[in-house]
Amino acid sequence: MNISLGNPEETETLGARLVLDSLVDWKTLALRGELGAGKTTLVRGVVRALGGDPDQVHSPSYVLEHYYEVNGGVLLHRDAWRGDAGESSGSSTDCQRLVVEWPDKANPEVWPKPVLWLTLKHADDGRVALLSDGVL
Repeated sequence: MNISLGNPEETETLGARLVLDSLVDWKTLALRGELGAGKTTLVRGVVRALGGDPDQVHSPSYVLEHYYEVNGGVLLHRDAWRGDAGESSGSSTDCQRLVVEWPDKANPEVWPKPVLWLTLKHADDGRVALLSDGVL
C-alpha cells in the first residue's frame, strides 16, 4: 500500500494511525528510509498514540537507542545502522513495542513479532510511505 504524505504533520499522523487503526497488532516496526525521509517524525506519532510525550522523541542515530515511556510500558527506538538492533544494552523483549530504523542492517529473528515493515521515500510533493506485511 502506498500512502502520500504532503507534510511532516501527515507523516506524524500516519505514525499514530499505525497504532490506532492498524489491523496488525505489530510489536516491531521496521522503518526504512534515507536520511531526512521522516522516520523520527513518524515515530513521534507512534509515541503520541501510545500515550507518550512526542516532544521527547529524537533520532537514535548518535546514541543508537532511546526509550520512551508509553501507556502500558516502554517503546524502544533503535538505529541499526552501526550495529544489530537486536543486540544492545537493553532487551527488546522487555518493551511494549520496538521501532528499528535501518532494519536491513539487523537480524529480525530476534525482534518481537509480528513485524510491520514501512518504507518512507522522498517524493516531488512530500513523501510516500510504502507499507508491507500489514494493512491500515
